[in-house]
Amino acid sequence: MDGHLSVLTDESGRLQLDDVLKKEWQSKFAPLPGKTANMGYTRKVYWLKFEVLGTEETDALLSMAPNFLNFIDAHISYPGHHDRADQFQHFSFGDHRTLQRDGLSPIAPAVKISLLPGRSTYVYVRLHNESSFTQISMKLEPLESIGVRRLAEGLALGLWFGGMSILLLTQLVFYYFDRKVGYILLAVSTLNVILVYLGNLGLSTVFIFPGNGFWNDRFLGVNAWAGLTAHALAYAHILDIPRREKAFYPIFLAVAVIGVIGVGFALFGQTIMFGPYGSVTSILGALMTMALGWRQVNQNDRASKLTAIACTLVGLGSSIGIMQRMGASWLPEWTFNIYGIMALLQVLFFTGAVASRLRAAETLNLAMQAQALRMAQEAEHAATRLVEERTRELVVARKRAEEALQSEMESQLRQVRFLEVVSHQYRTPLASVRSNIDAMAVTLENIDQANLTRISRIRRAVARLAEILEVNLSRSRLQGASYRPKLAKVAIGVVVASALQRTRDLLNDPQLTVDTPDEVAAVTLAADADMLALAIVNLLENALKYSPPDAQSSICLSLRHIKNEIVVEVRDRGLGIPAGDLPHIFENARRGANAGTIEGSGLGLFLVEKICVAHSGRVEVQSTEGQGTTISMILPVAMAP
Repeated sequence: MDGHLSVLTDESGRLQLDDVLKKEWQSKFAPLPGKTANMGYTRKVYWLKFEVLGTEETDALLSMAPNFLNFIDAHISYPGHHDRADQFQHFSFGDHRTLQRDGLSPIAPAVKISLLPGRSTYVYVRLHNESSFTQISMKLEPLESIGVRRLAEGLALGLWFGGMSILLLTQLVFYYFDRKVGYILLAVSTLNVILVYLGNLGLSTVFIFPGNGFWNDRFLGVNAWAGLTAHALAYAHILDIPRREKAFYPIFLAVAVIGVIGVGFALFGQTIMFGPYGSVTSILGALMTMALGWRQVNQNDRASKLTAIACTLVGLGSSIGIMQRMGASWLPEWTFNIYGIMALLQVLFFTGAVASRLRAAETLNLAMQAQALRMAQEAEHAATRLVEERTRELVVARKRAEEALQSEMESQLRQVRFLEVVSHQYRTPLASVRSNIDAMAVTLENIDQANLTRISRIRRAVARLAEILEVNLSRSRLQGASYRPKLAKVAIGVVVASALQRTRDLLNDPQLTVDTPDEVAAVTLAADADMLALAIVNLLENALKYSPPDAQSSICLSLRHIKNEIVVEVRDRGLGIPAGDLPHIFENARRGANAGTIEGSGLGLFLVEKICVAHSGRVEVQSTEGQGTTISMILPVAMAP
């Protein structure tokens, strides 16, 4: 069966069948080759005239695809009667109308026409589409063969969707075993192809949005432009564009962005406005992908060849399909379905390329495992031969280590004794200096404020020098093997007062904030008062050292009593400790990365923790770089007798 198709452009959009049947309009119908009308992206209204000359008395089915056009009105004449509008039977289709469930066609508008020998049957079709490209294909076939043909079409569609779904699952399996973003992007791209073709075939109108053209239009537009984004990103990763073709990567990103813009147009129902621009971008992107695919072909690599073939299918299939949707009427009718065929093949080849790469990687991995096993066996034999030699070396090394440890302990003891001698030797002259200064102060009159001030400064300097000697001697004892705390019951307030006085003598009377409530200061601990005071001195010294001059007055020493524990807390607003250094702050000679040129040995917090542990306590630190540090010594309260 055959028929002749012609088209009339209704510029006003108001022509009715009565008008079209008049001679003045009949003469304006332009013949079309084949049985497809392709107008591209347009909002114009078109009338199609389909004329069939009967050769025998029979009934036939006229199918019109696709069915995602907004409005389709078909007027069917009886054979030989086509002069007046009342001689035509009217049928309405389109995704903005109620779905026809007459059983004639599962996915496309279809009407039954009657044919008589020697007489013509006319079908006038009014097309009006405002959401996407306007294209319609006519298919005329004998009514008795419809069952077999529909079965074949359903089988072909089932195989296509089934094949695409299997490939999608395969890509997800690849991603499960090898978590690379390229696999998941390829899976998203495959899913998008499925959804786009679901809309292009009209299946979305039948199964998802029957009678709801608003959502069906947006479903088609969003998936079409989201597909552009998904494809651009997937191909960029499959071809490793960011690493191998850096100059082209911004182009792929630009195509992806254009796809996102198209999604925005689709959501607002303006796909028809954006369509031509996005379509040109899609063609250019597809052709560029094809060129880069062949540019990366390696003759010894099967995966690169499969990828190049897939890119070729992408380039040709997308370009031909998009050009047809833009109104390229010179393309043959069979190219309407080329996008679906090429999409299936390109996904198949891409998946094959991925599988080939995985197989090559697995082969390489097995070879490396075998090599590693051989090397391990050789190493085992070598290790067996070296065991006795290494054992002898370890015995010697252990003896040397023990000797070195003994030497280190003796060295530490010598250091402590040296500092004790130095401290003792300095005490006598310092005491002499102090007594002479005091004698001089007695001889001065009260009005001699200049000399009295000088004497006061000398006294503070002498006290500071004495305190420096005592603090360093205490620190040296703490590091050595001879340190043993001498515990006795003492009020925490007494320890804090001693520490504050030592800090003032040591650091030239700094301005500190002290919060020691009387009821808390009276709580007693089992402690070595000197060593515990030294820990507090270390905390205050660190706070002052790492705080800028204008923030030193914000340093606060406070006491809290929580259940059976005393919390001695020093808070500052200084440099703070970098987060990466916090796990290591209690290590000996460890300093923060931001300490810079600030003088220090990294010994302070090491000694603080050592003192707290010796008193059955613990140290907690909260610090934010650039905002300050809070260090808390938490010590157990002395139990009542």
